[in-house]
Amino acid sequence: MDKRPNIILLMADQMRGDCLGIAGHPDVKTPFLDALTAEGVRYENAYSACPTCVPARASLYTGMSQEHTGRVGYEDLVPWNYTHTLAGELSKAGYYTQCVGKM
Repeated sequence: MDKRPNIILLMADQMRGDCLGIAGHPDVKTPFLDALTAEGVRYENAYSACPTCVPARASLYTGMSQEHTGRVGYEDLVPWNYTHTLAGELSKAGYYTQCVGKM
């Protein structure tokens, strides 16, 4: 049996971290996210490497700063052909990876 932990990385544009039921928000109901979080890890003090979404996702995906990814905005036309990526490194470790949505 595989002993490696399952990894699900959820990223949402414009969703505050305190807007989850599990975070104690009195009005917001997020039962499915709460269930995932109850059995996983929720980073309460995590901050983006960049204030805009595309460069921030590129930094998380590559582990590089915005300066090194070349991402400066939404339509920068820089190819996504980085040598090392989070998905690539996980694949080398035997994980099956999938990206759903936008990068």
